[in-house]
Amino acid sequence: MLPLTEKHAQLLKSNRALLLTFERLPIAGKLSAVALALLLGIYSGINAIQGTASNRVRLCIRNNKQALQCADKAGKPYIMTEYHAQQWKANGIPREVVFKDTIPATNPNKALWMALAGCSFGVAGMGLRSLQNSERQLANYEVIAEKRDLAKGQLAARAELLEDYRNVTIREVQVQGDLDATANDCAVVLKQCEVLGEADIKIAQLEAEEAIFDAETAGLSDEKKQEYIAFLRNQKTPFQLTGTQTLDGINNPSDKVESDSVSIIKSAKTPGEQLLDDLAYSDKSMILAGSTGAGKSHTLSAWLDSVYSQARSKGQTASVWILGRKNDSFCGLREAGKLTIFNSIDPTKAYKLIESFHKNFLARLDKISEDDRKHLPPLRLILEDWSSIVLTLRKAYKALWAKIELMLLDIITVGRDYNVCLLVLAQSLNLEALGLVGDANLRANMAIVAQGLLVKTADGKTKGDYLLVELSIKNQYIVSDNAQRAMLLAQLNELMAESEAKQIPVFFTTLGNGNVGLLPRIEKAVIKLTPEERDEQLAFDIEKFRQYLIQCEAGIATAETSQYSQPSGSEYWQRTYDLEFNLGDKKPSDSPTEDSPEDSPEEVSDYDNGQPEPLSDKLSGEVSGFVWTVRRFGQMFPNLAPEQLFVSVSEAALSGANIRTIIKSVLKCGEKNGHPTRSYSRHGKSLLKWLIQNYDDGEIAQLPKIQEFLQNERGNNNA
Repeated sequence: MLPLTEKHAQLLKSNRALLLTFERLPIAGKLSAVALALLLGIYSGINAIQGTASNRVRLCIRNNKQALQCADKAGKPYIMTEYHAQQWKANGIPREVVFKDTIPATNPNKALWMALAGCSFGVAGMGLRSLQNSERQLANYEVIAEKRDLAKGQLAARAELLEDYRNVTIREVQVQGDLDATANDCAVVLKQCEVLGEADIKIAQLEAEEAIFDAETAGLSDEKKQEYIAFLRNQKTPFQLTGTQTLDGINNPSDKVESDSVSIIKSAKTPGEQLLDDLAYSDKSMILAGSTGAGKSHTLSAWLDSVYSQARSKGQTASVWILGRKNDSFCGLREAGKLTIFNSIDPTKAYKLIESFHKNFLARLDKISEDDRKHLPPLRLILEDWSSIVLTLRKAYKALWAKIELMLLDIITVGRDYNVCLLVLAQSLNLEALGLVGDANLRANMAIVAQGLLVKTADGKTKGDYLLVELSIKNQYIVSDNAQRAMLLAQLNELMAESEAKQIPVFFTTLGNGNVGLLPRIEKAVIKLTPEERDEQLAFDIEKFRQYLIQCEAGIATAETSQYSQPSGSEYWQRTYDLEFNLGDKKPSDSPTEDSPEDSPEEVSDYDNGQPEPLSDKLSGEVSGFVWTVRRFGQMFPNLAPEQLFVSVSEAALSGANIRTIIKSVLKCGEKNGHPTRSYSRHGKSLLKWLIQNYDDGEIAQLPKIQEFLQNERGNNNA
C-alpha cells in the first residue's frame, strides 16, 4: 500500500517495519513462519504450565499436646514460598509455627516459557492477519479480473455479431446492386425497343407514303410529277412572301442576333431571381436560415407573394398558416387570423395548429387519388424562430414534442406529393436546433436556403455575418462533393465584398445542384387577400376540391373566370349550354344503322331541326326525370348498342372503379364517335343514371359506390 502523506509513511516505517518485512516473504515462507511460531508457542505453553517456578518451605504447627501438625484436615500440607517464609520470619513468627524443610523449585524458567509462548502466539497471529489481509486484497483483484474477462467475452461476442451484421449488410447491398443493374439493363433494353419500334414505324410510314405517292403518280410523265410535287409543297406551306419581304432579306445575316446575345437572352434572370422562382415552385419543405438582419423576412415576403399569385392563376385558394414567437404582420396574414403565437408557458394553441395542419394532410392522403394530386391547392405552414420553439418543447414538454415530431416527419417526407410543405425559419442548420436529431438525411430531403449579410447601421456599427452560409457549404452532409464545395466557397468569397458594398444578402441554396449568388433587392409587400382566401379554414374541404376538379374537367377553371369572382347565374348557364348542347354548324357523325334501331331518320331530322330530345325510357318511351336534356343515345354513340355500353360500365363498377373513372370512360367512348361533349358533371352522370335505370337487373345498383352516387343525384334533383 502506498503511503498517503509523509507522516503516514513514517508511521508505516516505525510501527510496521517487521510486518512489512514479513509481507515481502513469499507465501511458503509466510506459512512456514506462522507454523513455526504456533509450534513454539504450544511447546512454550506446555512447559510454562508444568512444575513450580520458586523454592517452597513446608511448615508445621505445634498443638497443645506439643505435637507437630503438618497438614490440614483435608490432608493438604502447609506449604509457602521461600520468599514469603523469609518475610514472615523477619516480621516474627509465633512459637507454634515450625519450618520443617525446603522443597526446591522444579521449573525455575517458567516465566520465560510463558513469555516465549505469548510472543510465539503473537507472531503467529500477526502472520495470520497478514495472510488474511493479502487474501482479501487478492479477492478484490480476482473480482476485477473476473469482470475484465466477462467484459472481454461480451466485446468478443458483440464484435462477432457486428461482423455477421456487416456480412449480411454487404450481401444485401450486393443483391440490391444486382437488382438495380438488372432493372437498369431491362430499362435499357426497353428503351432500345421503343427507339427501334419508333424507327420501324417511321420507316414503314415513309415506305407507305412512298408507295402511295408512286400509286398516285403512276403513268404520269416526269414533268407532270414535278408539277404535282410543287402543288403538294404549296399545300403544306401556303404562306407566301408579301410586301418588301424577299428571300435575300431573310437570308441577310446582319439582322440576326449574335450567339453571345442569345446566351444573354436565355439567362436573363440573375441567380437571386432564379432562387425566388425556384422557392415559389418548389414542392419540398424548406429551411430558410440566416443570422439576425440577414434579410429572411424580405425573402419570406417574396415567397408569400409568389405562393398566392400562383394559386390565383390556377383558380385555387392558397392556405398559408404561421406559428411564430413574434407578433409581426407577415405581409398582412396576421390581420387575417393566420398567425398563432407560441406561448412557452402553455403551448396548447401551437400544438392544435400543427395537429390541424397534419389532419388536413391526412385528409388529402386518404381521399385524393394519384391522378388528382397535381390539382391540390397549396397548403403551407411557416415555422418562424423554430430553433427556440424546438428548444422549449424538447426541454419542458417532451411528450408533446414527441407527437409534434412525428407529425412534422410525415409532412416532410410525404407532404410534397400532396402540395403540403413546411417553411422553417431558423438561425442555425444544426440538427438539434431544427428538431432533427440523429437524422441528417431528413434535413437533406428539405430545400435549404442560407442567407448572410454584414449590415452597416446608421451609427457606424456592423451586425450580422456570412458565417452560416460558409458553414452550410462546408457541411459534408449538405454538400458532399469536395470539388463542388471548393467551387462554392470560392464563389462565396468573391460575392461577400459585393454583398457588403451593395448591402444585399448573399445566399446558398441546395435547390438544383447547389448555387451561390446575390439576392435582388426585395421590398416588403402587404398581400391583399380575397374574401375567400381570408376565410379559408385549415380543415380540408373535399367537396370544394371536387367542384374544382369538375370545373377543370369542364374547361372553365381558368384564371379569367375564377381568379377573384365567379360568373353570374345567367352567364354560367349560357356558357354551359354553349359547351354542352350548342353544336353550331357541326353535324353529328352518327347515321341510322341496324345496331342502333332507335336512331330513326325522323329522330335525326328532329335533331337537325334544332329540337334535341331527352333520353327516353326503354320500356315506356316516356321521358326520364333527369335535370338535364341530352342527345339521344344513337346520336351520342353511333354503331353501339346501349346494352354493350352497360356491360362495360357494369364490369368497371364490379372491379371497384370509382364513379369518376366510369363516367370518364363513357364520355371517352362518345368522343371517339364524334360526340363533342366535355361535361363530366351533366352528360356523364345523366347517361350513367339512364343506363342503370333501363338495363340493370339490380346487381349494379346495390354496389356501395353506385348507391352513394344515386343518392347524391336524387338530392341534386330534389334541390
